Amino acid sequence: MNTVLKLILSMSFSGGLLILVLFLGKKFVKDRISRQWQYYIWLVAVLRLLLPFGPETNLLGNAYQAVDWAVDRAISQEMTRTAPVQQVLPDVAGSLDASGSPDVAGSLDASGSVSVPVMEGKDDGGVVDAAEELPSAHPFRDFGAVLTEYVWLVWLGAALGLLIRKVTIYQGFVRYLHAGSAPVSDIAVLDRLSAAAEQAGVKRPVELWVNPLISSPLLIGFFRPCIVLPGAEVGEKDFQYIVLHELTHYRRGDMFYKWLVQVTVCLHWFNPLVHLMSREITKACEFSCDEAVLAKMGGDAQDYGKTLLDAMAAVGKYRESLGAVTLNENKQLLKERLGAIMNYRKKSKVMWFLTGALTLCVIFGAVFLGVYPIA
Repeated sequence: MNTVLKLILSMSFSGGLLILVLFLGKKFVKDRISRQWQYYIWLVAVLRLLLPFGPETNLLGNAYQAVDWAVDRAISQEMTRTAPVQQVLPDVAGSLDASGSPDVAGSLDASGSVSVPVMEGKDDGGVVDAAEELPSAHPFRDFGAVLTEYVWLVWLGAALGLLIRKVTIYQGFVRYLHAGSAPVSDIAVLDRLSAAAEQAGVKRPVELWVNPLISSPLLIGFFRPCIVLPGAEVGEKDFQYIVLHELTHYRRGDMFYKWLVQVTVCLHWFNPLVHLMSREITKACEFSCDEAVLAKMGGDAQDYGKTLLDAMAAVGKYRESLGAVTLNENKQLLKERLGAIMNYRKKSKVMWFLTGALTLCVIFGAVFLGVYPIA
C-alpha cells in the first residue's frame, strides 16, 4: 500500500480514537467545565488529524508496523504459493552409454537408486514442461495490485473536490449576501457599534450591513469584519448583545477555526467520526461564545436568552453558510443554548486547575497515540 495512504489512514484512526474519548468524556464534564474549554479542546483532535508527526516510540506506531509486517508476509506467502514452478528438466543426451541405455542426468537417493524427474507426454508423444500446464498470470490480481498502489489518488481527488465545493458555496453565499445588503448609515447606530467593538477588544474597523433575507445576524470577513443584521430596528440592549456576540467570534478567530475544521473534514471525508466532530465543534462554538459574552458583560442571562429568541423570530431566505458565524443555528441548538445560559456560573479556581490538568492529559494522549512512521 502506498505510504501516503498509510499515513492518512493512521492519522484518521488515531484522531478517531481521540474523538471517541472526547465524546465519552463530554457526558462527565458538560456542566462542570468551562464551555470555552469544551470548544478549544477539539483543536487537539483536529491537529492530530492534520499533523503527520509523532514521537519515535508511540502506541499505535508499533501496532501499525506490526500490521504492516503481517500484511507483507501474507502477500509474500500468497505470491509464493501461486507463482509458476520453474521446473528444470534433465538434459537427455542422444548418445548411449556403455550399457546401451540413454545417458540421463539424475541423482542418487538414500537407497542408492537414481531419481529421475517425471516427464509428461503429449498426445503426439512429445515431452512437455510441467510449467506449461500451470495457469498464466492472473490479470485481476495484477489490477488489484495497481489499484492498491494508486488508491491514494482516489482519496486525494475526493478531498480536493469536496474542498472546492465548500469554497464555491461560501463564495456564492457571500456574493449573494452583498448583492442584497445595504450599509447602515445611522450615526447613532454606528457609534454603538464602535463602543461594542472597543469593549470586545476589536481594533479593526467593523462594517454594519442590513439584509432582510438572512435568517439571523451573522459575521463574515476574515480580515474585514462585517456584521449583517436582518433589520435595522433592533433594541439598544439586543443590539449590544448581538454585536458583542459577533465581535467575540471575530476576536477569537472562530472563522479560521471553522475553516480549519472544514479542511480536516475534506481530508478525512471517509471517517464518519470526523463529520460528527465538525457538528460538535459548531455547537461548542456558540456555547462558548455565549459564555464569553455573559462573562464580559456580567449581564442578566434572561435578557441574553430573550435576545436569542428575538433573533430566532427573524426567518429569511438565506441560511447560514459554512464560513459565516451566526447568532443561532437551529431550534434544537437554541433550546440547548438557552439551558446553558440559564445555568451559567463562574468556575472556581480549583476547577480551572483541574481543567489545566485534563488538558495536559488530552495533549499527551494525542501525542502518545502517534501515526504511521514515515521513515
